Amino acid sequence: MAIAIWKNSGDGASDNQRERDMERLNKGKYEELKLRRKYAYIVYKIEGDSIVIEKSLTSDEAARLGSEATYESFIALMPESEGRYGVYDFEYDSGSDGIRNKLIFFLWAPDTAKIKSRMIYASSKQAIRQRLDGISTEIQCTDQSELAFEAVFQNLAPNGAKPLVKPPKA
Repeated sequence: MAIAIWKNSGDGASDNQRERDMERLNKGKYEELKLRRKYAYIVYKIEGDSIVIEKSLTSDEAARLGSEATYESFIALMPESEGRYGVYDFEYDSGSDGIRNKLIFFLWAPDTAKIKSRMIYASSKQAIRQRLDGISTEIQCTDQSELAFEAVFQNLAPNGAKPLVKPPKA
């Protein structure tokens, strides 16, 4: 399902229409992820003049996969030759404070993508990022090593925190 959330100024759409499109996104899947934790992640892509939802994974599907396979399925959606945006509900055990989660915004602009693609994703990032309130951390990745679970965990978790590993459910 594609939801337009941003259009560039050359498309003839009014600023008011763009604002309404953005608000629909905020009241849609992202709000479900943020407030109700109904989704484990959402991946966005630029399609023509719009930023659209490419794929999402429900929390129920994530529970069946387990936490490691869920993260692997998220990074598998980041193609080698194109950019993407993603929001991931990241959970960890902070020790004395218990289990915590953070919403992470990813900008995937791989070095192997065409320069035009990288520039479009980098310049359009603010249009989507401003509308996604509640994001805890923003991570910009240009290769698979920066997407690796360990690298992301080190960027966002406080000292002494441990990754929360959930086994798959039957």
